[in-house]
Amino acid sequence: MNNPFLINGSLIPNVSINKLYIAYIPPHIINENLEGKYAGDIFSTQLIINEIKEKALQLNLNLSNIQEKKLPQYLEKSLYSNDEHIRKCAESITKIFGERLAIILLTLKMGVSENITKRKDWTKDNWVYWRNIQNVILVGGLSSGKIGEQFKEHIEKVFKLANVKQYNIILNEKCDEIAIRGSSSYINNKDKAKEYLIMDCGATFIKRSYISFKNDCELNVENLEKVLSKYVEWEYETLEEEKEEALKLHGHILKVIKDSLSYYNNKIRVGNEIIISIANYINNGVVENRGGYGKLRLLNDNYETFLSDCILKDLNIRFQIKLVHDGTAMAANFKNYSNSVCVSLGTCFGVGFP
Repeated sequence: MNNPFLINGSLIPNVSINKLYIAYIPPHIINENLEGKYAGDIFSTQLIINEIKEKALQLNLNLSNIQEKKLPQYLEKSLYSNDEHIRKCAESITKIFGERLAIILLTLKMGVSENITKRKDWTKDNWVYWRNIQNVILVGGLSSGKIGEQFKEHIEKVFKLANVKQYNIILNEKCDEIAIRGSSSYINNKDKAKEYLIMDCGATFIKRSYISFKNDCELNVENLEKVLSKYVEWEYETLEEEKEEALKLHGHILKVIKDSLSYYNNKIRVGNEIIISIANYINNGVVENRGGYGKLRLLNDNYETFLSDCILKDLNIRFQIKLVHDGTAMAANFKNYSNSVCVSLGTCFGVGFP
């Protein structure tokens, strides 16, 4: 069947699984009561960070010496600890969120009437599409390493207990580069003598890389230092306040681009296409009014053109800008997988279809 979440190749905003309401769960599957909650309220990086902070003493973590955003990395290390108490504590955290992730996927797979009626912006076709998906590709930092492996184990256990045919859960180890690598497929004129700037603008960090094409099959990725995301809040008292923040966000993005372009003194070496995967829905340069980057819609009807013009004004060089929804960019890595969905585990859920 045709994908009901795509219109002319672009994702529509109601693809989000953050708004999935869990009205019914089969009995005796997990101990935690998750009925009456939204998917986005039970699983996110921040919720995992909060759980780690609550159990910092048991994990032997000194929170005063650790950046909050890096706590999931310490959870990963704790899963390998030789201290059984630390390891068991870390495993208790992955169990909580592995089971929550499992219930979210189980809700999508089963598509029972109690849950269907609560999702007002989905039709029967949306639910049928999720039911028929075969492969769920988990991406993002939380899907790699031991954390990802344990999430997968808990998903499989829950589906088995529910006696429901399982999704094939696929993990990917190159999670840090996955949006960057997927974005490379959007470069139109691949010049092997050029280095192309690609950015991945998320809610927490902006990742920057230069990529080059050595041959048709090999992609070389040179990662630059990550930059903290700024001005990505999305609740404002007035439209004027939101537009002020949009200008600040645009200024931050523009600065990151210019700083990245200055990495090479020889501008001839840099290709004239810049691909930006962004944590927002995009339709041919038009930024949808969703999420922290949605405010960019207030600056111009077509942000790709607007950003290109601003770079030209500042640097006297014309770059072709292409904005891609981050989930779509990630999914571009898996074009050989049919009947699949790419689910990113990050600040919130991201979805893309190969």
